[in-house]
Amino acid sequence: MHQAYQIHSILKQGVHIESIAGYDNNVILGTRSGQLIMYSVDKNGAVDMLMFNKNFSKKAITQMEVIAEENLLFVLTDAMIHVCDISRKENNFTFIHNSQFTKGCSLFTKDVKTTKTTTGETATVIRVCCAIKRRLQFFYWKLNLLASPDFSIDLKDIPKALCWVDDLICVGYKDEYVIYNIKYNKTEKHDLIVTSSSYNIDPCMCLLKNNMLGVSKDEFLVAIDPNEYLIKKDDKSKVQGSVDVAATDTKTTLKPMAWSSPLLALVWDAPFVVGRVTNGLEIRYLESNGISKDTLVQSIPELNKTKHLVRSAPGTIFAAALSELWCIRLVDISIQRHQLLQQKKFGLAIELTHISEEPDALKSDIIRQIHMRYAKELFALKQFSSAMTEFAKASADPYDVIRLFPNLLHDQAKPTTKDSFDATVPTFPMPQLEDKDLENAILALIEFLALARQKEVVKLRDTKSSSKSLLSIIDTTLLKCYLQTNDSLIAPLLRLNQCHLEESEKTLKKHDKMSELIILYQTNGKHRKALELLQAQAIKEGSSLYGHERTIRYLQQLGSSHLQLILEFSDWVLKADPEQGLRIYTEDFIEVENLPRASVLDFLLTRHKLLVIPYLEHVINVWHDNNTFLHNVLIKQYLEKVQQLMKELDKEEDEEKCEHKTEKMETLNKYRTKLYNLLKISYNYSPDVVLKDFPTNTMLEERALILGRLKKHEKVLAIYIQILGNVKKAAEYCETHYDEDQDIFFILLKTILSPLNQPPYEGIQLHKDFLKPNHDVVVDLLNKYAIRIDPCKIWPFLPKDMPLHRLQNYLDTVLRTQMAESHHLEMKKALLTAEISRVEGLIRDQQNISFEINEFSVCPECRKRFTNQSVFVRYPNGDVVHLSCHDKRVMASNLFGN
Repeated sequence: MHQAYQIHSILKQGVHIESIAGYDNNVILGTRSGQLIMYSVDKNGAVDMLMFNKNFSKKAITQMEVIAEENLLFVLTDAMIHVCDISRKENNFTFIHNSQFTKGCSLFTKDVKTTKTTTGETATVIRVCCAIKRRLQFFYWKLNLLASPDFSIDLKDIPKALCWVDDLICVGYKDEYVIYNIKYNKTEKHDLIVTSSSYNIDPCMCLLKNNMLGVSKDEFLVAIDPNEYLIKKDDKSKVQGSVDVAATDTKTTLKPMAWSSPLLALVWDAPFVVGRVTNGLEIRYLESNGISKDTLVQSIPELNKTKHLVRSAPGTIFAAALSELWCIRLVDISIQRHQLLQQKKFGLAIELTHISEEPDALKSDIIRQIHMRYAKELFALKQFSSAMTEFAKASADPYDVIRLFPNLLHDQAKPTTKDSFDATVPTFPMPQLEDKDLENAILALIEFLALARQKEVVKLRDTKSSSKSLLSIIDTTLLKCYLQTNDSLIAPLLRLNQCHLEESEKTLKKHDKMSELIILYQTNGKHRKALELLQAQAIKEGSSLYGHERTIRYLQQLGSSHLQLILEFSDWVLKADPEQGLRIYTEDFIEVENLPRASVLDFLLTRHKLLVIPYLEHVINVWHDNNTFLHNVLIKQYLEKVQQLMKELDKEEDEEKCEHKTEKMETLNKYRTKLYNLLKISYNYSPDVVLKDFPTNTMLEERALILGRLKKHEKVLAIYIQILGNVKKAAEYCETHYDEDQDIFFILLKTILSPLNQPPYEGIQLHKDFLKPNHDVVVDLLNKYAIRIDPCKIWPFLPKDMPLHRLQNYLDTVLRTQMAESHHLEMKKALLTAEISRVEGLIRDQQNISFEINEFSVCPECRKRFTNQSVFVRYPNGDVVHLSCHDKRVMASNLFGN
């Protein structure tokens, strides 16, 4: 306990006080005989009477409320509310208005709100709620009158206490409290708490901090959050067909505060609650967490005769007995703070400092010192989570907090900056942390450092002024904390870290965290170290990095800027598992796809030639690379593979190897099919380049495809007809290339009708069916492709001994086609002639039209007359405009059309 308030006696003998009200340093007394008296009390307790009205009323003045903003005093006397002006002291409570509608009022409460009008002026809205028998009647102050909005609430009994907060009215009966939501002028009732039947006392209530509602229940003060009873108009989830919604004590946000005896009156003067009890006045501290058991700050037993309490201003309370009056003033905050710090009541010291009148800079510095002192005290008491919360509130240097854990700062440099207020904070003996205490302390430290890290990162990003060394200490300490508490948080920290490399490396090795060590190396750009560690761990059974999968993923993420590292460390993976290792260069990652393919190809050709074909197949077939060089290389690799398999099959003549030969034959067919399809489909290879590698005595179909790309139709058809004897493929080839060369079928027939005397290439034989002109094949081709073969060109090459009847079908088709085409041309000529005649007639008609332009003619576009030199345009509708106007219209229509 300490002295929070000091008491000044104002009146000892005098009038019979029935009610009091106050504002600023002024107190207004209402007497039993109907007198109104105003006193002013300065800081030293000196009293000065400002106003006195001896005959204000013939009845006792039972209640008063001051609206200081408007200099109004609302007085309840003779069961009616009177309003008077207190702005002019010499007029002694000038009477303004009394409302007959308030007749029968036993109690009232007010709500005062300041708003801004649409013109920017400030307006005060005053609402009054009167308890008239068993009814609440509402009024508002307008134009010096109490007007009623015709809104009231019927009650079950006569209320003993009223309090208005926002759109809620709290009503205190003898046996219970209820609250009414009057928003939108619709009543919604909530039952709050039931008072005890063991005490025959009237209810009392007041507003606490943050607009909390405090109500008395026996010897307890119960704090209630009014927001829980405010509902929106359209919130149907809270209105379930009934306006009576039961509530329980669980809706209070602060635990009930115990007093020495039942409460008789309440006043809130931040941060204290002043209550009148049986044996005097008690001042108690309402903590934010509401869990403190020792809430008593000061007891004033000498004021045990007090009947009335009122707060007139922050730190000023007036108390009155039947004929005595006291002024209760807050003791200087600096004196209280000194006492509180000695008693280790840090929370109250901070709240008092917040409301002090000290300069803001000094106030902030003092509050930070108290938070630091409080944090160290809590840490010494092993309340680690609360201690870290206070450190955060004090914006403590993370380095200072980490120093409380000596084992966490090993080999780390101390930052050059330190908070200046630390020197003013007394030191406390720190406990030795072991086992469970150490774990709890580290968990609390993690929360503090995580928040501190966010702040440092924001500073680094926004102002570029944050110390990277401090961020390094925070991250390294977090790493050590996670190693002792939660391994799963290590990897996320390391991926976005500023950890001290050497210290973190040593720590991770000590705890055998190789996977996390890889992440540390990766985020710090130490890729060689990471890859060397992965290679070393890959052969250690039981290691988290065993195998080559982690190395493959690591290499895939490096990108083209680290190509040499990728080539170097992919070598051992490709040797260990070629198929999986090739994923380093073929996985669908942007980093992999952007690797320079020529360099990768060169590496594979040099070190891993067997992987060249699958790599190029992926690049061309999956990534659709159109690079000519890559297509040429793949064709060459296919060719070499096919030639190698052919040589191996030629050597294997032994029947015992029949099964092995079958397998090789299947492989040969597979690669030859791939080669054939690539030559046929791809348009990205250089046919003249790849042709040089192909043999002339084998793989003639592939050679024919390449020659076809070079448009060497005679050589292609010679291969298909005179060497392979494949008329079908020759015809298909001609059909494919007919659009680009309409003589190609003539070349085909000429090849058949004029056979070669010797093969076009060494080491091959001519097909036996085409050593001489094959009349049957020629006739079939003539009949099938008659319309594509010019008879004038092919006739000289036909054999003279060929019977004419064999050419009947061909000649008939050709003649019919020629006649149909001739007929079509004649019809087209006739139609064109008719059209020409029609157009000529239209031209003559237009030429016969005449019109006159004189000095009075006006252009409909520009409204100007035509001059002698004007060039004009006549429209079909007869309008004549200037040529320039016509051009503008055309330009505008084009723009509009676009």
